[in-house]
Formats: sequence, structure tokens, C-alpha cells
Amino acid sequence: MFKNKCILITGAAGTIGSALTHFILSYNPKKIILLDAAETPLYNLEHTIDSVNSESTTIQFVLGSITNSALINKLLSENKIDILFHTAAYKHVPLIEKQPVEGIKVNSLGTKLLADAALKYGVNQFVFISTDKAVNPSSVMGASKLIAEKYIKTLSESHRESTCFVTVRFGNIIDSNGSVIPLFKEQLKNKKPLTITHKKATRYLISISKVVSLLSKSLALAKTGEILVFEMGKPQSIYDIAIATIKEAGYNIQDVQIKIIGLRPGEKLHEELLSENDSLEATEHPEIYVVNKPNTVSSTEIVRAFRNLQKGVEMYDALAVVKELKRTLQSYKSVNSEFEALD
Repeated sequence: MFKNKCILITGAAGTIGSALTHFILSYNPKKIILLDAAETPLYNLEHTIDSVNSESTTIQFVLGSITNSALINKLLSENKIDILFHTAAYKHVPLIEKQPVEGIKVNSLGTKLLADAALKYGVNQFVFISTDKAVNPSSVMGASKLIAEKYIKTLSESHRESTCFVTVRFGNIIDSNGSVIPLFKEQLKNKKPLTITHKKATRYLISISKVVSLLSKSLALAKTGEILVFEMGKPQSIYDIAIATIKEAGYNIQDVQIKIIGLRPGEKLHEELLSENDSLEATEHPEIYVVNKPNTVSSTEIVRAFRNLQKGVEMYDALAVVKELKRTLQSYKSVNSEFEALD
């Protein structure tokens, strides 16, 4: 699947991107292009890869953003990309709730720019990494990913014989950058209270090794336009994870304070993998499912929405871009957010 292929990974220095990079390198691709806007993580990735570099693979490190049209067109025009893994995104829900324009610029408009370029330059397979937060979104972050899903779906329907566009949804990655378990460990190390948003809050969790394995298997079975969901098991209690982290660190439960800080802007108590109208269809792999649901947003509406989002981003108008998301996505209802007034 990867041998002698040219592969581009966006967000290459992030949790998913870096794990994918190491995984793919072991299968001797012809070339791998690693794109990331974060300078220090990309620098660190370069040094970790230097120690395992395969002589048969050309590795190109590119510092830059997926929102840079000139850069994206240059990379795709100068390289015949076989597979594009789009993992780059802003992912922190409360932060993007406060900075909607930045979230939409990267997660929505950046994805559109990449997908358009992939089609223009004949990329064989385009894999978009989405999130469970795109299901009945309660945050700008989730909505920004959902509208990107809709755009890719529309593109795949109008160009069925071209690039194979696939969207993949899953939950939180265990121990990923900025996630709850590293936060708990840091708080314990500094002898601070462990902070959780709500005692009943749950999240779907998946290991990075499982994500990478299932992503590679998805390439072999996915058809263009499909949205795939990985088997996530039962949602996990954040409170139980805090208790387990305390025990694993060798502390007594009674010696560590757990502080309830309340749900932050845009956060749900429980994440979802499917909306009420969704159904899952089995694939030949027992842990990969296809979401069975018609695309309820017309291509005309999607084109209009992205045109208005572009205008809103250029004007740096947070209210305008969130209004446009809500106008286009009927399932987007804000939670614990200033944007609830728009609902």
C-alpha cells in the first residue's frame, strides 16, 4: 500500500501525524512530505526521524500552513501525491470557542483548500481525519469539522471517478498532546489538584497505535465519499480515569484533591459517535464501520456557506462565521457558550 508511493501528511508533527509518519516509513515509501505549521514540533520530528531514516525514502519537511494556497499548490503540483493524510487541525474545544475565526480558517477553509488542490492535481486518495465532536456539534470546533465533512462529501459526489475522498471519525486519543491524562500526570507531579469538568463526564478513548493501524486498513476498503467510524468501545468516565491515574502514580486517593471545575464553553457531558438519523454498516474489517446517512446539505448550500465563511474570516467577524455555521448545519447547537443566543 505504501511501498514506492508518494505520501503527504498534514499536521505531521502532531500526535496522529507523527505516529503515521513512523508507521509508513517502515513500509518504504518513495517519498514522504511532512507538513506542519508548528516549528518546534516539526524540528523535533525531524530529529526523531533522523535516527530511523530509511535510505530508500526521500523525506521532505515543510514548515507552513494548510491555509497557504501558494504553498499547497506548489507541493501538489511538484509531487505526484498518491495518498494525502489530512490530520492538521485546531482541536481544543474551549480555545476555538473563544477564537472561532481561527478554527474555521484552519479546520474548514484549510480543508477545502487541500481537497480542491487534491482534485486539481490528481491525488489518488485523500483521507480526512474528523472527530466525534462533529456529531451533533455543540462547539465551533465540532461544527468547523462537520462542515468540512460536508464539503468533502459534496466534492466526492461530483467527482466520483477522480480522487477517492474518505472521512474518518474517532474519539480522543489516549495520551495525545494536550489531552487529559498528560494533564493529570503534570498536576500530580506539581502536587496540584486534579481538575475535571464534571464528575459524570465521559469520553470515547482510543490508542494511537490502533488509530494508525485502522487508518491504514481503511485505505484498502473505503469507497469515495464514505464516512468511516472506528470501534471505540464504551465511553470512559473522566473521573474514573483521574482515580486510575492517581493509583498508577503510586499515590493514595485520599491524599490527592480532585477539583470539579465545570464544563467549559462548547463541551458536552457525553460525546456521541452517531446522530439520531445515522446508522452503521459493517465492513469487511470488524472494527471499521460506514456511516449510512444521506448528505442533507446540498452542493449549492455548501458553496454558499464556504463563500460566506471566507468573507467572515477575511473580516475577522466571529459572529458572522458562527451564524453561517448554524444556518448551514441544523444539528449545531451551542452548549455553555456565548453563541447559544444564536440558536
